[in-house]
Amino acid sequence: MIAQSFIKELLDRADIYEVVNRRVPLQQKGASAWACCPFHNEKSPSFSVNRERGFYHCFGCGEHGNAISFLMKYENLPFVDAVEKLASEFSMQVRYEGGAPKPKSGKPRLSEIMLRAMEFYRDKFNSDKFSQDYLHDRGLKDETIERFGIGFSPDAWHNLDAVFTPDLKPLLLEAGLQRTGQSGNVYDFFRNRLMFPIRNIRGQVIAFSARTMIGEEPKYINTGDTPIFTKGSEVFGLYEARKSIQDKKRVIVVEGQMDVIQLSQAGFGEACAPLGTAIRAEHIERLLKMTDHVIFSFDGDAAGRKAAKRAMDLSLPLLDDAQKVSFVFLPEGEDPDSLVKKSGAPAFEEMLKKALPLSSYLIEALSQGLDLAVLEDRNAFIEEASPLVRKTKSPLLRDGLIERLSTAVGYKNSDELRKYFGFPVLPPAPQRTNSFGNQSYGFGRGYDRYKQPRIPTSTGRSIPPKADAPLMALLRNFLRFPQLALEFEGMLAEQLSESNSPVSELLFKVIERVTHEDESGHTLAQFLADLPGPADENFEKEMDSARSMISTFLLEEGIDSVIRKGLSQGQILQTPLEAARLECRRILFQMELNRVEVQRRALSTKGNLDDADRKVFRDLMQLDQDLQKEIKSIDAGINDILLRKREK
Repeated sequence: MIAQSFIKELLDRADIYEVVNRRVPLQQKGASAWACCPFHNEKSPSFSVNRERGFYHCFGCGEHGNAISFLMKYENLPFVDAVEKLASEFSMQVRYEGGAPKPKSGKPRLSEIMLRAMEFYRDKFNSDKFSQDYLHDRGLKDETIERFGIGFSPDAWHNLDAVFTPDLKPLLLEAGLQRTGQSGNVYDFFRNRLMFPIRNIRGQVIAFSARTMIGEEPKYINTGDTPIFTKGSEVFGLYEARKSIQDKKRVIVVEGQMDVIQLSQAGFGEACAPLGTAIRAEHIERLLKMTDHVIFSFDGDAAGRKAAKRAMDLSLPLLDDAQKVSFVFLPEGEDPDSLVKKSGAPAFEEMLKKALPLSSYLIEALSQGLDLAVLEDRNAFIEEASPLVRKTKSPLLRDGLIERLSTAVGYKNSDELRKYFGFPVLPPAPQRTNSFGNQSYGFGRGYDRYKQPRIPTSTGRSIPPKADAPLMALLRNFLRFPQLALEFEGMLAEQLSESNSPVSELLFKVIERVTHEDESGHTLAQFLADLPGPADENFEKEMDSARSMISTFLLEEGIDSVIRKGLSQGQILQTPLEAARLECRRILFQMELNRVEVQRRALSTKGNLDDADRKVFRDLMQLDQDLQKEIKSIDAGINDILLRKREK
């Protein structure tokens, strides 16, 4: 385990301005530097970096943290990798518990060998006109070749002997760069081929994929398994794709290295490919850790359909409620490389937009060659679907599949299939007269993704948020940190528009007091806006002044017992600002999730759905997944804060 004292020392030495500016160009304005946020799309800068205090904060999406958390988020790195990368950038040796540096194993040494080999192959490529012409004729630009580090291995048996000293021969064999022949002679494994470096998520070269230019078979040969490389779990192009995956919130899985490179050059930097093997669960699992949307792009022939069916089968036990898989099938004789060259990037993007969701593809694949109006075919269809539905991990996806399967076979409702598959029948939704109507979402600042028309339903049913327990938590947080009342004003108004709870009235009273102008035109909101950040030594003192003002206003108006209870709870719990903000978000998202769940269940029990109902159901499932993802992320954030608080 990395020593906590080292982490503190690292954060003290690491200049967060330098860390961020290397990746996102910053512009200094006053005490802070600003840029458009790298974690959400925006046109004007709201991403702030404070060098003196060592933290960043986006006023648009709410992302914030220190240099380590920035690297974790920006480069999709686990905590330990982010610490090690940050330490290397500032020439520091990571210290582990007990005070000693982690002893170097053979693995870093092998990656150093691979890096030197890549540099050798790059140098040979730059002096070999045939390999350069070959890639240029394939349409690759020099900057693309440079980005992927493509090199060339000359047609000779002992090229690497001139680069590495004899004592490194065992490491060349261990790294798969050389092999031993039957006579005992050692020779270079890669000869007369284009060399594609394979990098791990940290950017280290761990293997090579080598492509022929003269039509010999096999077309590609890859490094075998080594201590730093396992062919069956690595994905080509994932390191180069990580930023695009994060920006576009999707990954495109194609079949070959050239497809990845051509798509990247055409603007689809989020493309990657398995390494000469069929897609495996390890690949999908790794991709789902980086994004919630995986798009598989396959040829439209029988082999492509077979590969898609395998990908579907492997994905079902891995997807959670917030994740999805889609399928794109290319025209006969086309691959992504040829399609982009022939029809252009917009044509491929259009195909991605029309990608088949997993649920649609499952029904299409299983019904192939069957007539679902015929009893025997219908039974065969259900029988083949049964193990797939049972292995589905996501309850939301499973519910949707059962509904769609029921509709496909003409059942009036899904109860029969639910029982057959071994799942309980959904209870009826509670009857209410008030509907969602055609209002707009008002999730407050930084929640623009949810500002869309409310989804109409054909049932007119909804559920009110539960009253006092979560509302008291909101009140406690608003009284402890009145700026949160402003931050969540829009979400609060939306979620509590139908609430008759006296606590909800107090919540709005807090907002009213924070925004109230005094005789000179000043507001408490203006005072809150000028407060220093939580890391500032004066923060708690000035925060106490704000608390005193807001509680005095409210108590003067005769709002006594509940306010005093909220103030008392806040004093006892001593919740930090970051955790209070996350708790507020979680409560309000959960209220919305409760309402969406009831609408979805109401449609689930309706029976035969028309096209409009099915669209509503899909939209509800998507919104449900988005909300569950947000809540899951918030829970992880709260747990992290509480853990750090306990460690202090």
